[in-house]
Amino acid sequence: MAELPTLQPLDEVDAPVAVGAGGGRVIALVVSEGARREGWAPQAAHQLAARWASEGHRIVLADAGLDHPSLHGPAGVPNREGVVDAALYGASASRVSHAVDGYLLITAGAPVANTMSIVRDARWHRFTEGMAEAGVTLMLYLLDGEPCTPGFLGSASDIVVLGSDEAAPVAIRDLEPLVRAVTQPVQVAPVATGSERVEAVASTGGEKAKGRGRMVALIVLAVVVVAALGWFLSTGMG
Repeated sequence: MAELPTLQPLDEVDAPVAVGAGGGRVIALVVSEGARREGWAPQAAHQLAARWASEGHRIVLADAGLDHPSLHGPAGVPNREGVVDAALYGASASRVSHAVDGYLLITAGAPVANTMSIVRDARWHRFTEGMAEAGVTLMLYLLDGEPCTPGFLGSASDIVVLGSDEAAPVAIRDLEPLVRAVTQPVQVAPVATGSERVEAVASTGGEKAKGRGRMVALIVLAVVVVAALGWFLSTGMG
């Protein structure tokens, strides 16, 4: 098993997205089990797509995590027609694409009982070939552990792993030479447990209560001072 590249911050990933002599590329973003649990991978995929698009590359980000679609959420678009519809029903790329921050997003699309039927369909291969011929870098968002992921990896020329798990994602074993980067955000916010959320709420409530107490004390003090001043003035005037 080949050694994976050293973990690097998301904003430093420099995968070979430039168009080569043979046309565009297919870069697989493979999400590890750990990254799935932490929940940062969808936003990270959008961040990479936006950065590469800003550098002048023609980018299409496609959600091939068909059993658990997730890229539509951060983009704020509905998951309607997408990868499934392009592969099985011949929907055009222009029909299933959404313009997002300088690049195009293709959501997962309609649910399908057998996701392996997607990668076996000749239309899917024609779809990826058409992207390459158009000089487009197709970013395939894949989830380690899903049945269709190994099939989609057959179309990839390069792999970027989203996650810092000690063990490489199962889906990329024997494909390590294609891995160009292993990345995660600089800081991954931990998922708070139920008890931690309760403690946080209680702490916030306590601070608010202290603030209200200080305000009441200041108001009472001000009233006392005004009353005393009024009494002094009235007495002096008398």
